[in-house]
Amino acid sequence: MAATTDRQSIAFIGLGRMGHPMAARVLKAGFPLTVWNRTPQKANSLVASGATLAESPAEAASGADIVISSLMDDEAVLSITTGSTGILRGLRASAIHVGVSTISPKLSDKLERLHQKTTTHYIAGPVLGRPDAAEAGQLMTFVAGGAAAIERARPVIASYAPTIIPTGEHPRLANSAKLLANFMLASALDLIGQSLALAEKSNLDPRLAIQMLTGFFGSLPVKDYVTRIAERDFVPPGFEIAGGLKDIELMIGAAREVNLKLTNAEAIRVKMRAAMKAGFRGKDWSSFTEIDRR
Repeated sequence: MAATTDRQSIAFIGLGRMGHPMAARVLKAGFPLTVWNRTPQKANSLVASGATLAESPAEAASGADIVISSLMDDEAVLSITTGSTGILRGLRASAIHVGVSTISPKLSDKLERLHQKTTTHYIAGPVLGRPDAAEAGQLMTFVAGGAAAIERARPVIASYAPTIIPTGEHPRLANSAKLLANFMLASALDLIGQSLALAEKSNLDPRLAIQMLTGFFGSLPVKDYVTRIAERDFVPPGFEIAGGLKDIELMIGAAREVNLKLTNAEAIRVKMRAAMKAGFRGKDWSSFTEIDRR
């Protein structure tokens, strides 16, 4: 076990595909660790490495300076935080609860209020990365909550997520950031899938399509569009929206010829038409994104 000068006691609640390797990183960093999981057997390897197994979330929290919960969804988080043997039943005054799950900002608001009532602290710290990154201690995390609480928790958070991105004082902001990241990823996957489907059905060499996609997502123009859209900088246009609509129509037509429905393109067409009616004619084609904002 690695030595550490920070002897804060940690409780880890939830040892699923992400939670278990994260708890292992906390233990490896030298923090005294107590764990709890619905299926106790999942804690066996951690106990063998020096962790203590608790019989309930409340018991695990009762001796902890910092509690980390890694659970499935809103229902599980609320239940295990507020139940008769839940985290808040055992959490000591001034202790910190770090929620690493992907949950709704609405629930995060509720958790913030519940912890304030018990003079404890809640930090939202949803993580980004897959289990292999968790095992390597290379996750990223958005964090939001009280600044002092975040600083107290920073050493333990850094043990599993060395890249820590503060998002604000209110925990919901970290959850919103995580949902945004997931939305971008899901949209990117959808775009990649549709692009490859179009390439395959058009008998285009898939290696070329893969090369194009690989280059596209790391290209400077895409980065420039992020800035343009974020700053609503649509004048002067790099490519006018009328030309963009024409190209979208061409994409939809070409896909139809090979029996493919480009749902993303059809959604963009609707937004471009609406943007032109709303006064964006003559502006950059990226201005259709204002329709979502409105």
